[in-house]
Amino acid sequence: MSTFWISNYSSLILKVDINLTLVQSLCMDKFTISPIPELIFGAGTIKKIPELITDRGYSTIVLITGGSSFLNSVYWHELAESLNKRSIKFYHHRSIGETSPEVVDGIVKEIKDIEIDAVIAIGGGTVLDTGKAVSAMLCMSGSIIDYLEGVGTKEPTGLRKPLICVPTTSGTGSEVTKNAVITRVGKDGFKKSLRHSGYIPDTAVIDPLLIVSCPPDLTIATGLDAVTQLLESYVSVKATPFTDNLALQGLKLAGRSFPLIIFNGNDIERRAEMAYAAYLSGITLANAGLGVVHGAASVLGAIRPIPHGTVCGTLLGSATELIIKKLLSDNSTDSVYLEKFSHAGTALTGVKYESTEEGCRNLIDILNRWIQDYRVPGLSSYGFTEKDLLFGAKSTGIKNTPTTLSTEDILKLFTDRI
Repeated sequence: MSTFWISNYSSLILKVDINLTLVQSLCMDKFTISPIPELIFGAGTIKKIPELITDRGYSTIVLITGGSSFLNSVYWHELAESLNKRSIKFYHHRSIGETSPEVVDGIVKEIKDIEIDAVIAIGGGTVLDTGKAVSAMLCMSGSIIDYLEGVGTKEPTGLRKPLICVPTTSGTGSEVTKNAVITRVGKDGFKKSLRHSGYIPDTAVIDPLLIVSCPPDLTIATGLDAVTQLLESYVSVKATPFTDNLALQGLKLAGRSFPLIIFNGNDIERRAEMAYAAYLSGITLANAGLGVVHGAASVLGAIRPIPHGTVCGTLLGSATELIIKKLLSDNSTDSVYLEKFSHAGTALTGVKYESTEEGCRNLIDILNRWIQDYRVPGLSSYGFTEKDLLFGAKSTGIKNTPTTLSTEDILKLFTDRI
């Protein structure tokens, strides 16, 4: 696998072996596409970070990592040694668990009076979100709570320190999006975003060698998160021909790589495919939006300490089946969304189906089979009560889901996965 750079959109449009004529014909209205970071992709690209820092004239950086996985690897020691050899001063902070206001405010407080040139975040989605938030808050005053959507009263400025994001999981696509998800769990909890187009990272470095050590349970949760993002953005009411192509390419890559890397994590080629699928999911969600599963994940993740990917994974099959049933029963609904669900089934399985209904059925089957075979835990495993679920159903927004879902529909979705 070779290393490559992407700095424009045209390089991202890859051929997908599915006829999109019907789908695209509905979507040829005006649309806009958000910027994406420079992409440096390939095995061993972690070694290019010191050179990037030097070439850009940075001499003092903040380096944010996760708890232990990356820190216990040879790549951490090599990176630290290379930074020291280049006389690059770095302040290292760890971000463990969900990105909370206290974590972000604490890091910023420690380094606020230091002349920081850039922020480098290396880790899973929450670590990357911490990096985004820190890079922004170094250019603003007060607490990050002041700037969160639906929580704070201040508008983010969009100013930040230069930011390089290096994912060590294949899931959130945070390395390409404009928001950092901040979480407070429990009573009066929330899961809200610090959001501004100015917070899109400057560079994403995706090295599949960093993902090899990702354990099966985390590979499952993050992989299903990426699949959820690809599917929800593909059938979103805000989808465009641009996002359709990328989402289908991502689903195709995930369909052939995800099942293989769960118990064979050393397969670098498949790890690379899944990492690229997750990256594409970040682009598609940023431009087409998401659906009810992510609406639920935001709410449930604020009630109980359940991993974001686990919420997505456990609800995805049931939610897809519910939406398809609603579309089939609503004769006034344009069939394009059923066609898209069928195309998604083809992308994930590699099988072309004779009818739309067969494609939809097989999509539901493969999602439910993954959830069962990989033993994705239900909501009760994280202590959710009937009261929690009722509150969650009432608070969940359907976002860009292509049909209407009632509170009763969403509550049934939750109870089916209790």
